Amino acid sequence: MPSVFATIKVKEDKIEEAKQFLKDLSAETLAGEVGTLAYVFHQQQDDPASFVAYEKYDSEEAFKTHSKNLASKGASFAGILAGPPSIVLLDEI
Repeated sequence: MPSVFATIKVKEDKIEEAKQFLKDLSAETLAGEVGTLAYVFHQQQDDPASFVAYEKYDSEEAFKTHSKNLASKGASFAGILAGPPSIVLLDEI
């Protein structure tokens, strides 16, 4: 099963907006994407402008579907990001 850890740094003045955006994105993803098993964001305690996402998919196809759907959110992400996200792709063992 494919999994992802992503670290996202947002603009300091966009922290509250980012929290709501990420909550909404998580709910929308879990409700609308069959095959997405986990899509959870966490805010770092020592750096409130940094968020870590954990994603888990039941298949490569589900992961590809999510990637396509996420591309449509690019403009919304661009307004809050302070730089490119760090993405780690994993395979569950």
